[in-house]
Amino acid sequence: MRLLAAAAAGLFAYLLVGLFTGHQPRIARARRRSLNTLGPWLRQSNVEVTPTQFLAVSVCAAALTFLAVWALSDAAPVAVVPALVVGAMPRAWFERQRRRLGHERERAWPDALRHLVASLEVPMSLHRGLVELGRSGPEPLRDVFARYEIAAGLDQTAALRAIRQDLSDPVSDRIIEVLLVAQSKGNKVVVDILRDLADHTAADLRLGEEIETANLEKRIEARSAVALPFAVLILLCSSSEPYREFYSTPRGAVVIALGAAMSLAGMMVIGRLGRTVREPRVLVADDEAASS
Repeated sequence: MRLLAAAAAGLFAYLLVGLFTGHQPRIARARRRSLNTLGPWLRQSNVEVTPTQFLAVSVCAAALTFLAVWALSDAAPVAVVPALVVGAMPRAWFERQRRRLGHERERAWPDALRHLVASLEVPMSLHRGLVELGRSGPEPLRDVFARYEIAAGLDQTAALRAIRQDLSDPVSDRIIEVLLVAQSKGNKVVVDILRDLADHTAADLRLGEEIETANLEKRIEARSAVALPFAVLILLCSSSEPYREFYSTPRGAVVIALGAAMSLAGMMVIGRLGRTVREPRVLVADDEAASS
C-alpha cells in the first residue's frame, strides 16, 4: 500500500511539474500518430481496410475467441492467452501480405531496371520510360508507376519521392535516388549505372531468399514449441475437472500469466536470434525533409 501511494504521489508530482513547465505527456498526440502510421501500413498491404475496421476486427476476434475457449474449458484465465493470440492474427496477416507484396516488388526491380534501360537506349526520355513502366513493365510495379504517371504531370521529382515513400524499402530507395539524379544530370549518365544496379539487385535478392529459406523451418519449429503447451492446457481443462478447477482459481491464473510471460520472452529471444538483419533506409531523411 505504501509503495502504491508513493507511486501515485510521484506521478502527481510529475504531472504537476509538467503542467507548470509546459512538458505534459503527449498521450493523445502519440495515439494520433500511431493511427496515422497505421493507415499507410495498411495501404502497403494492398488491402482496402481502414484503421478503424482493422482495430474492430482484431477486438472482435479476440472477444469471440475468449468466449469460445472459456465455454470449452470452463476456466476464464485459460482463455486469455488464446484470445490475445487470435486478436493479433489480423496484424500478422496484414504484415505477411505487406511483406509478400514488398518482396514481389523487390524481385521485380531487376526486370524493371532492364526495361527502363531499354527505353532510354531507344532513345526515350526518362519520364516517358517511367510512364511505360506503369503500362508494360513488371506486373508488381505497374500500379506504382501508374500513380507516377498521374502525379508526374505536376512535379516529376515529387512523384518519384512519393513512390519512394510508398514502397518504403532500401532497394527502392537506392533506385529512386538514381532516377532522381538522372532527372537532373541526363539519361546518358545513368544508363550504365542502372544496368549494373539491376545485376547487383538481382544478386542481393537471390542471397536474401536463400537466407529466408534456411531460417523458415527453424521459425516454424520455434512457434510450434510456444503454442503447443497452451493447446495441451485447453485440452486438459476441457476433459478433466481437477485441472479446470485449479486453473479457475487465482493461483491458476498466476501460473497461466507466468507461462504466458515466459512464452512471450521465449518468442522475443527466438525472433531476435533468428531475425534477418535488413539494410537500413538511409534515405528516409530526404523524404521527411521534403515533406516538412
